[in-house]
Amino acid sequence: MIYRCGLFNRRPGLDDAGFHAHWRNVHGPLAAKLPGMGTYRQNHILERIYEMPDSPVQAIDGISQLSFDSVAHMERSDASAEYQACKEDIPKFQGGITILVIEPDEVVARDGSRGGVKVIWVSTRRPGERSEGLRLRWLAANRDAGRDLPGVRGYMQNFVTDRGHPVAAGVPSGDAAGAEAVSELWFDDAASARAAVQSDAGKRLLHGDPMLAPVGIYLVEEIHVV
Repeated sequence: MIYRCGLFNRRPGLDDAGFHAHWRNVHGPLAAKLPGMGTYRQNHILERIYEMPDSPVQAIDGISQLSFDSVAHMERSDASAEYQACKEDIPKFQGGITILVIEPDEVVARDGSRGGVKVIWVSTRRPGERSEGLRLRWLAANRDAGRDLPGVRGYMQNFVTDRGHPVAAGVPSGDAAGAEAVSELWFDDAASARAAVQSDAGKRLLHGDPMLAPVGIYLVEEIHVV
């Protein structure tokens, strides 16, 4: 399974409330109709915990995650009339978008809950760290990562495996080269998430990784559209 992950910001002149309302109530139902799609999650930012100065990725106001069985299934969906309708809607609320194809690795098993509060962060490689084999090296070195976090209900590490599917929708396409991974931590509530991020274990996980450096860390509301 793969995810098409979109990092995007809001259209200039559209306020934050309008951006989130359009994404959830207008674009969400359009994207839910994509043929061949498994799940569709929207990550609406509640708090910006950290953003790297001079970030190598574009400004982020929202992160989408659409699952497909494979890149080939995603490409067939991209050729559909339903996807064309999505592209026509994108300029109405998005200012620019970077598309990443990511593959998930479960580090801490989920407890079965859907949606709720999550910490999600985008990472880039540390200087001198090779891209080749990074996923395998990271997984080998981090089998127990996140297990000492207070209140954690699940941890998924998603490495970027494909950057070759930009959206041609009349908005700027971001440079996907700066993103290496998109990581997710689930919690019962925002207070638990904040406490985990501020703990020593949270600081080690988010900021002390010798292979990956965070470029943006966000407290989000995860909405399962499908």
